[in-house]
Amino acid sequence: MKEFKKLSPKKKFGQNFIEDQVLLNELVDLIEIEKKDIFVEIGPGTGNLTELIINKSTSCTSVEIDRNLVPLLEKRFKNIKGFKLINRDVLSFDINTISEGEKSIRIAGNLPYNLSSPILEWSIKNINTIIDMHFMLQKEFAERCAGNENSKSYGKLSVICDYLFEVSILKDVDKSFFIPPPKVDSAFVRFKPKRKTFNEIEFVNLKKILNLLFNAKRKKIKKTLLSLFSEKDLESTGINLNLRPDELNTASFIKLSKLIKNNG
Repeated sequence: MKEFKKLSPKKKFGQNFIEDQVLLNELVDLIEIEKKDIFVEIGPGTGNLTELIINKSTSCTSVEIDRNLVPLLEKRFKNIKGFKLINRDVLSFDINTISEGEKSIRIAGNLPYNLSSPILEWSIKNINTIIDMHFMLQKEFAERCAGNENSKSYGKLSVICDYLFEVSILKDVDKSFFIPPPKVDSAFVRFKPKRKTFNEIEFVNLKKILNLLFNAKRKKIKKTLLSLFSEKDLESTGINLNLRPDELNTASFIKLSKLIKNNG
């Protein structure tokens, strides 16, 4: 594309474009798009993944912060029914303006590494509207999202993701597939919400427990938790109180978060 040659990926937006058509087709196959699907794409870049999504789905709303990419995207998709371009920061985008009720939107995107956490938080806020998300992420971040108590990457993010989503690393992607190549490899990850409804109070309490324990992650949990609960309450959970935070599974953290509710 001649237009692409005039555009250099911008470091300030964390842009690393994918041009390899074989990889792009593989990613779209992994998403498993159906014709009825309504997509929001985060950061379409030059529109290579966008084209494949819109060819298979009902509609694709692409949210792009870089205004210099707008003319290229408008020209590329000007005659494509179902395509809509929004030039803004996705963190300020209200997904409800295009949703058709609960669990109606699928999300995809090659995310800037520096915005992976904020975009995941934005997704959580919109979780009741989302069917699933397919994100290209820094591999280390992806492993933290998919981690469990038996993996080195396990931490607060792992528990939060496991509480909310079924997380699957679908494909590891070498840094050489990106323009410009980043310093680290990536992974393509599926997030599928587990719950029909989002219990905000339970989630807030879970995050309180996670912050409390992982801020003292080298200590046995009993010593840390006695600042919040009685020994009797802690023993009632049936949790081994001699474990460290990174040895607890998600179910144990949920039990502890419910103690807050019961004592609140």
